[in-house]
Amino acid sequence: MLPGPCWAAARSGWARSWSRVARSLRVGARASSSWSPWTRCVAGRSRHRYARGRRARSQGQPDQVSKGERVLTAYSLVTVVTSERTIDLALPSGLPLSDVVPQVLRYAAPDRAEGGPLTWTLARMGGASLALTQTLQDAGVLDGEVLELRAQADDVRPALVEDVRDAVEDSVDAAGGAWSTRTTGSFVVLAASMTLLALGLGGWLATSLDLGGGLKGLDDGVAATTAAVVLVAITAWAGRFARDLDAQWSAGVAMFWAALAGLDLGSALDLDLAQSLTVATAIAAGVAGIARLLTPAATAHVAVGVVLLVASGLQAVVPALGLDDQHALRIAPVLAILVVGVLPRVSLSVGGLASADYRVRHVGQLDLAALQRRYRDSNAILVGSLVGIAAVVVVAAAVLDLGGPWDRTLALSLAGAALLRSRLFSRTQHMVPLRGAGIAVATV
Repeated sequence: MLPGPCWAAARSGWARSWSRVARSLRVGARASSSWSPWTRCVAGRSRHRYARGRRARSQGQPDQVSKGERVLTAYSLVTVVTSERTIDLALPSGLPLSDVVPQVLRYAAPDRAEGGPLTWTLARMGGASLALTQTLQDAGVLDGEVLELRAQADDVRPALVEDVRDAVEDSVDAAGGAWSTRTTGSFVVLAASMTLLALGLGGWLATSLDLGGGLKGLDDGVAATTAAVVLVAITAWAGRFARDLDAQWSAGVAMFWAALAGLDLGSALDLDLAQSLTVATAIAAGVAGIARLLTPAATAHVAVGVVLLVASGLQAVVPALGLDDQHALRIAPVLAILVVGVLPRVSLSVGGLASADYRVRHVGQLDLAALQRRYRDSNAILVGSLVGIAAVVVVAAAVLDLGGPWDRTLALSLAGAALLRSRLFSRTQHMVPLRGAGIAVATV
């Protein structure tokens, strides 16, 4: 049987005027047994004492909470708002929010929580979040206030700027771009690589074909080899102390200088153009392999070197079989476009991501760092292969464009095929090489 105060509260007129309070208390008592401070008769007595406190305050007398008693007697009737619903609740004013919020989440939590686990709290609309150690009474929350159920990860800022200096400092810090020791290293690597690239382009443009089809003008193979060695060392240093992008850039320039050294070697051996290109791509692929041993940032360069080596080897083998040189130029880009369809599976296998799936399924032991490393290698192999195929398509189409009408038609068809093949992928870094090649061939 309920105590006397419970019957008094039930008979009082406050039971009707505050029906929403009683309804919220009954819902909380039925929903969870962990909400023990509000269940059963305690809830009734608390409601009665809340009404008695209101009458005492109207008569100028302090209620039990204002006297500092430890018994929880006051409730705050508030409206809790989320992105999906609005609900009226009677929340205890004397309990910390860490005890109140879990039960509020049972009725007002969003159905879809994006991202990882979140810490929820209450806050006034547009105001700062209330600490979980704080009570509604300490926060000064009154009856009828509107509270927002908010994840503490949310960034809530005032609409007006209170301090211009602080706002500018926050914006500058968030924008980044501060010069650091790492930036100095990147600047040195890029400056050295671009300088050597300009020198290499000048030496390459100074070359010409002799009457026998060989290359002349590249008579400084020692300088080209030295530049390639220096750039490989820069690549290794950049991969450790600078950005991966800097290491990739210097590795690409090192491959260019290695190709120039290969052309000089082919000229010294009195080889024709196709054979000299094969030697040049072989040396460039070897330099890319050395750079890959020094830093993982050069993984894509190895894939580029392999694709170019296969294409140039085909160009050298076809004349040896007694066929026309133009046949290799017609066959190589078509095969390259067809190979695009199997590149994703090949990259998964060579990069080790396919074996990682097998290992997890059957052995069950693979740390996250190893899986991320295999993913980066597989992705780099795919990107490098696409870049190599795009280079083969552009070079072959440029040479075919100098031929007859059928060759020019084939070159234009290669451009359309490259654009269509790029639709196999959804990521930008996979689509750009083929689309860039198609646009370059179509416009030139």
